[in-house]
Amino acid sequence: MIQIHDLSKSFQELEVLKNINLQVYAGEVVSILGPSGSGKSTLLRCLNGLEEMTSGRIELAGHVIDSGQSKKEQAKAIRQIRLQTGMVFQQFNLYPHKTVLENVTEALLVVRKWPKAKAVEKAETLLDRVGLLQKKDVYPSRLSGGQQQRVAIARALAAEPAVMLFDEPTSALDPELVGEVLAVIKELANEGMTMVIVTHEMEFAEEVSDRVVFMADGIIVEQDSPKEFFNNPKTERAQKFLKKFGS
Repeated sequence: MIQIHDLSKSFQELEVLKNINLQVYAGEVVSILGPSGSGKSTLLRCLNGLEEMTSGRIELAGHVIDSGQSKKEQAKAIRQIRLQTGMVFQQFNLYPHKTVLENVTEALLVVRKWPKAKAVEKAETLLDRVGLLQKKDVYPSRLSGGQQQRVAIARALAAEPAVMLFDEPTSALDPELVGEVLAVIKELANEGMTMVIVTHEMEFAEEVSDRVVFMADGIIVEQDSPKEFFNNPKTERAQKFLKKFGS
């Protein structure tokens, strides 16, 4: 489903990602963990073309972005990949002047050119799925942070993506609101959705993931099953990270 080969990303003199190689299989849930500044979010943004790689190659759902491509070829590939991915950010990025329903239908109407009735039906189904159908005519400012993030998930699901990317989806939430968002993601995992999740929620990662990838200093230090990673980390860097988190 996703293949990353020798991916590197630099911001001027700062090398944020260093020759990353990673595969994510269809139906797999991969959680990416690591300290701040390890490159986790940059890796996710490269997958969706939001950051331009310095070198390397990404294949996602049969479409390829390669640093050797022309700008035109890359732009075409990125457009195709974005049609196959749904992305949920730390901040909810909802349109404040549009209702919940309008936020979810926007891309279907503008990008996919769906008839309005079809888009509304799809949006209502998804809002019901995340427990917010009764809020469809409300504006985002009237929702809690957890509700806004659930709307953002519904919006990302609207285009029926092959892969869902989550960039610390609960980091902007008050602690009591985290659970409602994680419950939605957990349901998607149980349904077999392919997902890559950058998260600091360790217990959630242990419960929902098929595989944990631990990053530090721009490289993948270790990857393993959740059981092995959390109970028997192989590298000193991972041991130090988990010890600090546990304390």
